[in-house]
Amino acid sequence: MSRINIITDSACDIPLKAKLNNVEILNFFITVDGKSYEERKDISFKEYNDILESCDEIPKTAHITMMRYGERYEYLSSHGAEDIIVVTISRTASATYDAAVMAKDLFYDEHPDSKVRIHIVDSGCFSMGYGWPIMVADQMIDRGEPLSRIMSFLEREFASREILLTAYTLKFMKKSGRISAAAAFAGELLGLKPIILMDHGSTQVIRKVRGEKRVIPNLIAQFKQRTSDPRNYIIAYNQKEDGKELYSACAKEFGNPPVMMFELGSAVSTNAGNHCLAIVYAGKK
Repeated sequence: MSRINIITDSACDIPLKAKLNNVEILNFFITVDGKSYEERKDISFKEYNDILESCDEIPKTAHITMMRYGERYEYLSSHGAEDIIVVTISRTASATYDAAVMAKDLFYDEHPDSKVRIHIVDSGCFSMGYGWPIMVADQMIDRGEPLSRIMSFLEREFASREILLTAYTLKFMKKSGRISAAAAFAGELLGLKPIILMDHGSTQVIRKVRGEKRVIPNLIAQFKQRTSDPRNYIIAYNQKEDGKELYSACAKEFGNPPVMMFELGSAVSTNAGNHCLAIVYAGKK
């Protein structure tokens, strides 16, 4: 086991096929229509999106508990870990960060002489906004880079990371409170699709687009205005055909395809909807 280990949560959307040597992902549990699912384990993203299409109730996600974090601290500390980096989804969206901190305090109360150092980081991000830097940090650990450099890298990445998200259907954002019910209703009547900026834990609608055909061109236009490096970006989808269309449009516009294309996970789709596209990138600031 590595002396530096990372714990994160499944809203990071790191692809299931990714090979991680030093990262553990704790899965969110989601309840919909009376049935509970463990993300990334009990059900595929496609199966979950199909459920969202016809569910009667508003799906509910449960944050990662203090007990689950405590169990992992105990395990890693007893297996040679010297530093445990915990990276969470933005604390503006979940109590997961607070649970990690409480578990840390309890761990040191019970093990006052422990030499294990636990570092809790609020990413201020969503999805691969923090999943992508974690994947790079995993490689840095493999190369033997020091903790200070890894922590500096993560903090720098989280400070600049932005996401542009668009949804073709508004009902899930209306349910989750990401946009008001009145605005969602008006948007549905007028055929408007929002382009939402997710930045340091905040979400705001920065543009409204009329008609599905104008969504991708406007998403790319906003990306061009806000990015510091148009060659270094990744795209997300939960409908594969939409993802392919955005991939082709971006490759044509910038002369290079995205670094990665990934599928939005169940926890993110619960709040954003099952018909979304996103671009993850470093902002100009």
